Amino acid sequence: MFSLCIPTMDRYDTFLKQYLPLYLNIDLIDEIIICDENGNDATKINRDFPNHPKIRIHTNASKLGPFLNKMICCKMAKHEWIVLIDSDNFADYNYFSVSKQFIETHNLKKNTILAPSWAKPNFNYSHLSNVCINKTNLKQYSKDQLGYTGLTTFMNTGNYIINKYLINNINLENDRELIMNSSACDVILFNVLLLEQLDLHIYIVPNLVYNHVVHNGSVYTTTVSHTRKYVNMVHHRYYNLVESI
Repeated sequence: MFSLCIPTMDRYDTFLKQYLPLYLNIDLIDEIIICDENGNDATKINRDFPNHPKIRIHTNASKLGPFLNKMICCKMAKHEWIVLIDSDNFADYNYFSVSKQFIETHNLKKNTILAPSWAKPNFNYSHLSNVCINKTNLKQYSKDQLGYTGLTTFMNTGNYIINKYLINNINLENDRELIMNSSACDVILFNVLLLEQLDLHIYIVPNLVYNHVVHNGSVYTTTVSHTRKYVNMVHHRYYNLVESI
């Protein structure tokens, strides 16, 4: 049913060593694709899970940054529905089961992302359950429902179920500099590009919950201070999109 895509760099000992055995026991996951930025995690996974039929590992020739590492990972997926989970976060069986049920009971278009209604414990969007955010109501939810700050946080939370149509058709050529320098806000940039190019629809799925680990070694906390110029550029691009609709 699902391709689980996990971008990583030096996260095996702290997170993936614990998470991978749990993912391997979830029958709704047909394959686990792991894209490693420097090969350290790949070496350890090959050591601890040698030739496992569910695991596919790719090591990048050079460090690409979070955005492009995620794209490489997702492009390797063989299924229509991709579960993209950061290596420091964890989604249990219910995450996949709830997603499967939502897909099977809704007539979803290919330009669709399913978003969690709660990234435990800090980011609770459950009051927006069953809302589909798209270009027609982006301004409404930015101002009336969550406010600019709240919806911006939602747009940068990630850990989505993504239809592969979006991965296959997004155009990155005009935004290479921004992509390479926006590690702290790569998710909102991804959403902006999809809204601009492919009329993205984001469904906030009721009871779709995962564990979002906030820690000092996260990409956001380690990059936001020295990439503030690009973070501001991404946010400005997003706010301009909201106001233009």
